[in-house]
Amino acid sequence: MHKKTLIGLLTLALLAVVASGCNSTGAVPQSIAPENPHVPVEVSAVHTGNIANVLNFSGDLEPETSLSLVSIVSGAIEEVMVEPGDEVRAGDPILRIEDTTYRAQLKQAEAGLTVAQANLQKMLNGPRSEQIEMARVGVEAAKAQLEGVTTLTDDERTIASAQLAQAEAALRLAQSQYDKIKWAGQASMTPQALQLEQATIAYQTAKAAYDMQANPDTTTLAQLRAAVRRAELNLQLAENPFTDEDYALARAGVSQAEGVVALAQYQVDNVILRAPFDGVIAEVYATVGAVGGPQLPAVKLISKNLEVKIEIPENQIGQVYEGQPAALKVAAFPGEDFPAFVKSVAPAADATSHTFSVTIGVADDGQKLRAGMFADVALLLDERANAILVPRSAVTEMDGQPVVFVVSADEQTVTLRPVKLGLTDDGNIEITDGLSVGETIVTAGLSNLSDGAKINITTRQE
Repeated sequence: MHKKTLIGLLTLALLAVVASGCNSTGAVPQSIAPENPHVPVEVSAVHTGNIANVLNFSGDLEPETSLSLVSIVSGAIEEVMVEPGDEVRAGDPILRIEDTTYRAQLKQAEAGLTVAQANLQKMLNGPRSEQIEMARVGVEAAKAQLEGVTTLTDDERTIASAQLAQAEAALRLAQSQYDKIKWAGQASMTPQALQLEQATIAYQTAKAAYDMQANPDTTTLAQLRAAVRRAELNLQLAENPFTDEDYALARAGVSQAEGVVALAQYQVDNVILRAPFDGVIAEVYATVGAVGGPQLPAVKLISKNLEVKIEIPENQIGQVYEGQPAALKVAAFPGEDFPAFVKSVAPAADATSHTFSVTIGVADDGQKLRAGMFADVALLLDERANAILVPRSAVTEMDGQPVVFVVSADEQTVTLRPVKLGLTDDGNIEITDGLSVGETIVTAGLSNLSDGAKINITTRQE
């Protein structure tokens, strides 16, 4: 009995040792195993709001227009009417050039125009009636003289013969009287010699007249006919004294004189240099007494409207267009946005940088901005109103798919949910599909999460 009892005890001891060894290398009994840990996370509610997609650039504010003004005419500066900082409107006087010489040239040009116009008007008025009448009388006289030679009547022929016979008789009588005393000395000095000479001349004249009337020679007739032709041409010239070329030259003379007057008037009008646009006088170079002219800048005028030129990369230029909304910020006014817009887009890229120059116009009704300020420009590409938004930190990616972790209703676990994304700004992402307003999502601690994981909310963002 004692021996059997000892063997039983040894067997129980051995079983206890085996059982003890098995427990030291196997699983801990369920009743004493530790629970799965809860992941600390931060969460936020899915909400709605406005979101915009923008491109950000920077550049310097510059005047929309900057121009160094020069006087069109040259001369001594008589008056400077502006100072740096003065605001001017288009047409306001800037300076005056001494104008005595230019006004004298204008008067001279106006007088020349008056003469040219008078000459043209004289031509247009036509010839004077008395000139035409005198020319007609000349034609009639020349024709009468020709007809008097070529159409001699019997009576005219008888008279001409009688006049010739009378002259011949007088010549014979004078010759007879002279013959009586010619033997005496110095006969040529006597009255008889003088009478003979006069009678000879009278006879020759009568003979020539008779011959011309009764038997005109070819030369005489040609001369008379030429006289008639000259008289007729004089009449034609009196009736139509000017050709088409004469009128053209006269009109050209008037036009030339008008051009001279216009130039002189232009010079007089521009002795006062005026502002070509509304703006501010940035600098004044001219002084009274100095010489002004086209080669000498007088003042620098800048517009009050400002703009920024930015360079857009080639891969983004397709998103930029004229009239596109934009916003501008400057360090001088932190937290304030100035409305802006795209004024122009360069049609070609820079050959070196391959960027496109874009000009941004600025709306600055309060006139706060100044040329030379450094500005940050945001170009609005797209915007949504009442979009479903989550913080950017709430979205992660698994297998190329954007996902979020949605907190369960009891806020104990999370569910992995794929989503579709929309616009993105600095803080938020638009969710176009996969979430509803009011759901809670994890915003921090995502790296330690998996689908169905238990969580411990440490921070809640509203």
